Amino acid sequence: MRIDASDLRNLNRNLDNLRTDLPRMNAWALNDMAFEVFRENKKLMARVFDNPVPYTLNAFFVRKATPQNPVATVQRKDKPVGKHYLEVQQQGGRRSQTGFEKLLSRRLKYEGIIQSVLPTRAARRNRYGNISPGLIQQVLSSVKAQGDAYQNTTAASRRRAGRRRAGYFVPQAESALSPGVYERRGETIRKVLAFSDTVPSYSARFPMEDHGRQVATAAAPAAYDRALTRTLKAKI
Repeated sequence: MRIDASDLRNLNRNLDNLRTDLPRMNAWALNDMAFEVFRENKKLMARVFDNPVPYTLNAFFVRKATPQNPVATVQRKDKPVGKHYLEVQQQGGRRSQTGFEKLLSRRLKYEGIIQSVLPTRAARRNRYGNISPGLIQQVLSSVKAQGDAYQNTTAASRRRAGRRRAGYFVPQAESALSPGVYERRGETIRKVLAFSDTVPSYSARFPMEDHGRQVATAAAPAAYDRALTRTLKAKI
């Protein structure tokens, strides 16, 4: 069996053509790396945060590279209003007020300063450990702090509910009760939310940038091997 240079012509032609295929191959590799960072970033959040909500775990998406734009980005989704709380977890510092806290601090007839609202052990929580949305709405309605005034509880609606439904109130300044929101159900009164005049501050604990660079560097060789194999197969 004779073997000469003619047997290498197809291979040499394919290797020469790789120059034109290189931008597409780079885009494939970069996207592979980005999706690996995306997956590992979600695992990092599951480790760092205590029972994170789906909104947190799904806070990022991949903006894919193209042959014309060889940059793949793992990007955080925009927060509708204000600074995203993941920035505070990543960099450390004070968090912004929640919408619930803003409504109470602006609309509640309360002489003190409300910077943050913290649940007590008696507060109803969702399965992620946060104040339940139902409790938030009931509190806002009861203390007349709803954004929509028509959603606030009136004397007539309280009478209709009678003793079957819990009521919520904020004690007056001269009261012996500590600042916060209290639940009244029949003759039983218990504190469900505490007011604080300080803004919660967090230390940095979500090293996304450093972690992402490490994952991308480790994933690069295999990603480029897959891109090269995919390119060569397309030429067969």
